[in-house]
Amino acid sequence: MSENVFELPTKLLIGHATIDEDHARLVRIINETGHALQKKQFQESTRLIVEFIEGMKAHFVTEEDILMETKFPWIEEHVASHRQVILKLPRLIDDSEKVMDGEQGWNKLVDELVECLMDDTFKADMMFKSFLEKQST
Repeated sequence: MSENVFELPTKLLIGHATIDEDHARLVRIINETGHALQKKQFQESTRLIVEFIEGMKAHFVTEEDILMETKFPWIEEHVASHRQVILKLPRLIDDSEKVMDGEQGWNKLVDELVECLMDDTFKADMMFKSFLEKQST
């Protein structure tokens, strides 16, 4: 199955290469997880979910460094939004076990992965995108 389960809309590209590359990597992991779940490759999907969780945490560290470097004025709010997403990440492992046990559909788990990424990309990063656009004019 080669069809992607999720594509990041181009309007959600931030315009900072490192951040956009991180987001693209996380989208790739979401798609690989969806494909593994569809094929009932639960060991692989669990590995990918752990990779996603670690990837999100690493992305937040990188992004927060970039926010400081660019003197982003709303860094505290942005960091707080990252902390809210981090609180959601452990439940992804629990939910993957529900999929393995047949208690939950795989698509709900993929939706939760997307939600974690979108909470960062859409809710937090759009303000940073606007800031970068104003800085470049």
